[in-house]
Amino acid sequence: MRVSVDGNEIELPGAVSLAELVEALQPLIDPARVVTRIEVDGTPADPTDRAALAARRLTGRESIAVGSETPSEFAASRRKEIAGHLHRVADRLAAAASGLAAGETVAANRLLASATRDLALVLELDHQVAVLEAGVPACGALVAAVDRVGPLLAAAERERRWAEVAELLSQELVPLLRAGAV
Repeated sequence: MRVSVDGNEIELPGAVSLAELVEALQPLIDPARVVTRIEVDGTPADPTDRAALAARRLTGRESIAVGSETPSEFAASRRKEIAGHLHRVADRLAAAASGLAAGETVAANRLLASATRDLALVLELDHQVAVLEAGVPACGALVAAVDRVGPLLAAAERERRWAEVAELLSQELVPLLRAGAV
């Protein structure tokens, strides 16, 4: 079995499960660092899902990569990802607005629903990163815009005023998201 921890190849005796392997690696990982990435033959495994790690049996022929970060490195990495997530959500909201304006309400509403769920996740990520950093969320202006525009969007959606929904998305939210809001 080939095992790499933060890019350093190490030899370990065989482990029966991925959980056992991770446990055996703990003394080799700086206590100030947290395991944030595990890949088995290039396929990611969730380092926080102990049950899945215990269920993943190893043959001894795998190539395993383990990555760790300090809490501040982890926060910085996630902070860098937020802008990209916001741009992707903006693209989807713009497409939903275009679909609504073109009368494609069913497909546009599906896209709008999934994009708003993803936006909520990104805003939660921003909040959690701020907690980890003991700082202030970087997306505060975006949260304020969502708080302001959200009720207007909900009312327009309830009343099936699709042109208004499209306008609110394209003129209010999408520009803020594209600007990165961070």
